Amino acid sequence: MPAPAPLPVPVLMAKGRPVPLLRPDGRPLNLIRVGIGWQPAPRSGLLGALGLHRRGHLGTFAALYSHGRFLDVLFADNPVNPDESLAHSTALLADDTAEAGDTEAFFARLSRLPPHTDRIVFAVGSFDGSTFETVRNAHCRLVDESAGVELARCTFPVTGPHTALIMAQLTRTAGAWTMTAIGDPAACTTFPELLRAMQLHR
Repeated sequence: MPAPAPLPVPVLMAKGRPVPLLRPDGRPLNLIRVGIGWQPAPRSGLLGALGLHRRGHLGTFAALYSHGRFLDVLFADNPVNPDESLAHSTALLADDTAEAGDTEAFFARLSRLPPHTDRIVFAVGSFDGSTFETVRNAHCRLVDESAGVELARCTFPVTGPHTALIMAQLTRTAGAWTMTAIGDPAACTTFPELLRAMQLHR
């Protein structure tokens, strides 16, 4: 029997450098997962010695735009957009999520997105006073969901007093999608403030 083809090595995304949403054979991706995860920072003293960690109340968000105009935002309380082309999930059941460390994810069928949708921005944030001082690092990764293969990943050392992190964005130009790592912190205490911070990153 022939040996199975080796799995592609994920691209480590550099901030600001677009990665094409293509399979290893050059075909455009359609069904994708954007997995987002973070690790809690350890506590000092006895609680840290016992392995207990501080956990902030963070959540993930995906905002959709058309030529700079806001269209919709998906998160835990609004998990699916009307055409069902993009969905948010905290119930991560795929075999690779435990090893990858995803906390939440967004699943997209790119062919279903309306043609005027040209940008999707992903962020992690909190509105209850939790800051990234409770977080050690975070990641965002691109998975070819039809094959269950991770294609690209960006990681960020994020500990600090900010309450949000603009993670990455998908952009469509002339029909072709790319993913770009951002990794910029933001101070957002309300939902509208987070949406403004997400819209500013282009």
